[in-house]
Amino acid sequence: MSQDLILEIGTEEIPASYLPPALEQIKILAEKELGAQRIPFGKIHAYATPRRIVLHVTDVALAQETSVKEVMGPAKSVAFDDKGKPTKAGEGFAKGQGIAVKDLKLVSTPKGEYVAAVKSEASSPTAKILPAIMPRIITTLHFPKMQRWGYMSLRFPRPIRWILCLFGSDVVPFELEGIKSGRLMRGHRFMAPGPFEIKDVKDYFRQIKKAKVVLDQDERRAIIEEGVMKAAEKVGGKPIKDQSLIDEVTYLVEYPVIVTGTFEDRYLSLPREVLITSMRSHQRYFTVVDSRKKLMHYFITISNNVTRDKSVVAMGNERVLRARLEDGMFFFHEDSKIPLKTRVEELKDVVFQEKLGTSWEKMERFSSLGAYLAKKVDPDSLKEVKRVAFLCKGDLVTQMVGEFADLQGVMGREYALLEGEDKPVADGILEHYYPRYSGDRTPSTVGGAAVSIADRLDTVCGCFGIGISPTGTADPYGLRRHALAIIAILMDREWRVSLSDLMAQSLKLLKGKIDKAPKDVLPLLEEFFKGRLHNLFTGRGYRHDLVSAVLADHWTNPVDAAARLEALTSFSKKAGFGDLMLSFKRVMNIIPDGFTGKVDRKKAQETVEKGLIDSTVSLGKDAAAMLEKGDYLKVLNILSGMKKPVDVFFDGVMVMDKDTAVKNNRLAILGTVSDLFAQVADFRKIVTD
Repeated sequence: MSQDLILEIGTEEIPASYLPPALEQIKILAEKELGAQRIPFGKIHAYATPRRIVLHVTDVALAQETSVKEVMGPAKSVAFDDKGKPTKAGEGFAKGQGIAVKDLKLVSTPKGEYVAAVKSEASSPTAKILPAIMPRIITTLHFPKMQRWGYMSLRFPRPIRWILCLFGSDVVPFELEGIKSGRLMRGHRFMAPGPFEIKDVKDYFRQIKKAKVVLDQDERRAIIEEGVMKAAEKVGGKPIKDQSLIDEVTYLVEYPVIVTGTFEDRYLSLPREVLITSMRSHQRYFTVVDSRKKLMHYFITISNNVTRDKSVVAMGNERVLRARLEDGMFFFHEDSKIPLKTRVEELKDVVFQEKLGTSWEKMERFSSLGAYLAKKVDPDSLKEVKRVAFLCKGDLVTQMVGEFADLQGVMGREYALLEGEDKPVADGILEHYYPRYSGDRTPSTVGGAAVSIADRLDTVCGCFGIGISPTGTADPYGLRRHALAIIAILMDREWRVSLSDLMAQSLKLLKGKIDKAPKDVLPLLEEFFKGRLHNLFTGRGYRHDLVSAVLADHWTNPVDAAARLEALTSFSKKAGFGDLMLSFKRVMNIIPDGFTGKVDRKKAQETVEKGLIDSTVSLGKDAAAMLEKGDYLKVLNILSGMKKPVDVFFDGVMVMDKDTAVKNNRLAILGTVSDLFAQVADFRKIVTD
């Protein structure tokens, strides 16, 4: 026998971004709590609107499952003496398990007989257990920001106004600081404010529909997606695809109503991004484009209320948007009066970080670092890189970016084009912020790419230099994101440069700003970037041991490291790879730590010694040619030819000869073999069966 369980936490409007994680949490908590209490159930569903978080569990058993648990104790010989009387160990075990010694059982195991305590836990009605479970679920939910209200110590993102909790048709009684659970719920704030009395779980779902609440977030999302598409088509356009906005609006309304509005054509003279940002970021409006993807003078908004006349709602939204766009028009024209190069001077009064100085000082540093990088990867782009670096932060002090922070870079590009800057420079100003998040595009221009790397590296090196580094719970300057962005740009553009070299140069430019000596900071930075590369490669499915083997000594050039890893991965799938690794590890294991020595062919007494020397020289030359080309798979194929002479060497001589000179020469020969393999990766880290 079973019944459904429903819990509704009724609140003031909770921020939209808080709700999706809360849904996952409440399902996990319910599964954990019911499982811990041995209460079988069917499926767990969770729903959320701005005013409620709902848990629905189907087919919850009316009673706990009985439990019989066997706890193993000491051996029989330890629990009882030769006369069969319980020892202190036996009595202690029985007491610890809460049973009499006479109730201990003997259990046969492969190791002999042991005593065991068989404990049976009785079944209790689910209705008696739920009043303790439900408050724990509510109070364990975690949100980015919590608050108290009134005189309560209870914390939740917004005040809880009611709690409905039913098991079948019965109330699950509990209380949270004066808020008693019951069978009352409230509907839509305006169209059905309630309260309503609910008979049972089935009645809850009937009543909430009548109360003008679309409870299922997936259903609301589908209504919004379809409604926005149809509204745009009705005016001859299409909505700009914006899944994140759809997801956000889904949790802003309980009863979505599609409303279409317009704005004056004159505002279409504003840059496209200004219009989109004005509508999206502040008003949560969807923008509409025509068949040529040109913005139209329409917007679509999602209302949370049914009105007799939608035009009234549209007019209200149009009035609000008009004020926004009028501000945007004013800011754009005012900003255009002052050239970007003049605005850059204002950065001298903008503090980037207390110890690291102003945004002007930061710009000077990453401008130098960007030029240093450009000389290595594309000397012809030096002028472009310097110009992008100088202008790229100028829009931060414009009125438009002050009002719409999301437009940083975007407005810099627009103003640069208006001032007659070359398009690659203007594009670089925008693109130096790319990639903005994981999976985002990287800069398409050399200027944008070089400046993005330089700007980010200055931030990372500066923060490490003053003792700010990411922890498990905090990364206030987004240093992990910056490091991954740097790696992504280098790999996408296939720039084979040394990160260690760039970091050392950045630390030089930070002289006088950082507290720590560069020689102490550089190793920390190297481990940090190596860790990001390790996570990146393993996240792409590469074997952990192969990643570790490559990154041990060859991580600093990400493009080169990726090529080595791909070659090693392909090579590891070939027949005989395991045997080759065993032979190589035999070489490494016999060489003492810290051993150094040069090969003296004259001291080679046996033919197999000379054969291994010759093979090392011959194959080493072939491998060196392929290393120069970066063809690591061919290098590995060449080095696989070392297996036979190595095996013959070990079969033909005793490496650790009594004659020290002979022994050291043989170790030196093996050292040259090891050095050949080390040119590709640290094969000692590779795991073999």
